[in-house]
Amino acid sequence: MADPITGRPEELLVAEPPVPTTALGLLRDRPDFRRLVLAVAISELGDALHYIALMWVALDAGGPLGVMAVRLADSVPAILFGFHGGVAADRWSRKRIMVSTDLVRGVLLVPIAAAGLRNALPLWGLVLAAFLLETATSYFAPAYGALLPALVDRRNVQQANAVVQSTAQAVSVGGWALAAGLVAFLPLSAFFAVNAASFFLSAVLISGIRRTAPPASESAPRVRDGLAALRPLPALASAVGTLAVVQTISSGTWIGGVPTLVRDALGHGAGGYSLVMVAYALGAIAGGVALTRIHVRRKAVGSLVLWTLYLPAYGLMALATGLAPAAAGAFASGLGQSASVVLLNAAAQEALPYRVLGRVMGLISLVHRGSHATGLLLVTPLFAIAEPRSVFAASALAIPMIALAGAALASRASHKTETSAEPSPREPVA
Repeated sequence: MADPITGRPEELLVAEPPVPTTALGLLRDRPDFRRLVLAVAISELGDALHYIALMWVALDAGGPLGVMAVRLADSVPAILFGFHGGVAADRWSRKRIMVSTDLVRGVLLVPIAAAGLRNALPLWGLVLAAFLLETATSYFAPAYGALLPALVDRRNVQQANAVVQSTAQAVSVGGWALAAGLVAFLPLSAFFAVNAASFFLSAVLISGIRRTAPPASESAPRVRDGLAALRPLPALASAVGTLAVVQTISSGTWIGGVPTLVRDALGHGAGGYSLVMVAYALGAIAGGVALTRIHVRRKAVGSLVLWTLYLPAYGLMALATGLAPAAAGAFASGLGQSASVVLLNAAAQEALPYRVLGRVMGLISLVHRGSHATGLLLVTPLFAIAEPRSVFAASALAIPMIALAGAALASRASHKTETSAEPSPREPVA
């Protein structure tokens, strides 16, 4: 029997067909997965509208510092609650956690929408709402990540993650375009109400999922057991650690640098900024679509290598003299980051036992989402003292170097692990 923490998952000892199912096959033959994709699409549409309203209302209420406060509020909870969200996903029903957090997010947005429609929504209310919404997401994300392999089988997790990622990004682009048209007829605060409704619909869809992961056998899962599960998987551990550093650099550079670059260096306004954002989303869609068709065997190492796309991505943005090269750089960065995260999630879902998967997915969510806060605190302030082109150029060099160092470290550790696992040769008998 496999070791419950560090051994090969027992459920993988049963032979599965070696060829993964196609993305269309998953959508056609897995009704539970279809429900999940539709739920994600609906909530992402609401989130796209919500983001537009949140940023503009925060800007009106508190200026750039108001935007910074809201962005921190919707990033810090991932650091505070990411681990506990993973523990919860390994202790209780993952489907129920997802339904509950969707309902909580929907309920939270009702008074926000009502206050906004009455023009009585203060900045502190936005900050509090952003904090509470991200807290709920810190429980939703690990439960979702741990449930997905049970819906599609482990051999299909790459395709499934890629479908969800590309769908979410495509819906986001549509949501931003829809927002541009709706603001002519609706107040921005109405978008909060739309997002609340999207969470309620998502909860209804997820509640209809029938197939779930086996229940955890531990009454009180421990965080350290989730960390221990990464010990025999050095490539995965290196990919998670590298994500913490490169995502901090990339997100801090993006959040603080893109608006400054577009406005001050390129001489464009909100329309130019929107174009760059759409280019990023299109790159993320392209990365997801590619991974539905290209099967990657060494997913953790692949996720590290994909960060090297930031050399041309942020390099183009550093050298851009117009919107076209800046948009091309945004496209490359969206492709690299989204594909890297898809492969990292799939690597964990493919290799880890169900009983600890929630804790590891919680760690990945903490690193991925929490790095927006560390990026805001550690990297974004550089734009107050340095030219945006200089920061983009430095990031273009630093991110690939760190990723390649992580890949080299992972390969060395993997070789050492494989060598130590080989049986020692028997000594000759005299």
